[in-house]
Amino acid sequence: MEKPVNADEFVARFMVGNMDHLRYQHAAVKVFRLSEIAPYIKIPVPPILFGYNLLVHITEGSFAHQVGSKVYTVKAPAILISTYGNIAAIKSVDISAKGHCVLINDSAMTSIFREQEILNIFTISPLLNLTVETSLGLHQLFKLLYEESHTPDPYKELAESLLKSLLLKIIKLSASNHSLSRTQEIATLFKQLVHKHCRKQKHIGFYTDKLAISANYLNRCVSAVYNKSSKQLILEVLVMHAQLMLFESSKSVSDICYELDFPDPSYFSRVFKKLVGMSPTDYRHSIK
Repeated sequence: MEKPVNADEFVARFMVGNMDHLRYQHAAVKVFRLSEIAPYIKIPVPPILFGYNLLVHITEGSFAHQVGSKVYTVKAPAILISTYGNIAAIKSVDISAKGHCVLINDSAMTSIFREQEILNIFTISPLLNLTVETSLGLHQLFKLLYEESHTPDPYKELAESLLKSLLLKIIKLSASNHSLSRTQEIATLFKQLVHKHCRKQKHIGFYTDKLAISANYLNRCVSAVYNKSSKQLILEVLVMHAQLMLFESSKSVSDICYELDFPDPSYFSRVFKKLVGMSPTDYRHSIK
């Protein structure tokens, strides 16, 4: 399995200039101003396995961020959420962008939030456009969280309370401001399992056993929530892992094909081109 890229590794690999103002934070929840990040990112950042949950509130400017197979154009005022375990990429960034960026370790998520709250967070659309008034209200919470996180002796409980208030407010603003239906819960849990296990487990039976449901019921849930079949979702996640391997390793396309358990390189290339828009070889050349 590819190693998730943590915050310090991201800074070392994909940012330029003096990054001391970003490296000194060793907390499970890191908070930055976008003005401290945007001008220094080496664009484009290719697909990587993010080793943290990402929350961005942009108040000025825009950026383009890929989460899974979809690219989101994020224009202020807006919120972007990308949860742990997703393969994501940064396509472009306005160097004058303003707002805040919060990086949350997965362990911090499970300690701060109840399981149902985490499921609600995972089902939020990655992009949430805001009104100016709503954005101003959220900005005050982000500002307080930033200030508390950057004090010489941060009060952990206060920072966690501010973060929880922020995310619960975002849940309320989103389409997920109600309790998850059983259909949504099953589809969300399935997607999490696929991101975690798809390299070794490609058969639907593995996931239905984990979820204790039938294959037909799983397909109905996944189709209702993601508008695709269970097998298609697995295939899309596998192609995202292929993108990651093409960037991270020097393995041949054939080796990657067989490592991901595709039947042959020709089929792998057709699937890859259909989902990415170019062949695996062309994709590798485009990101080097």
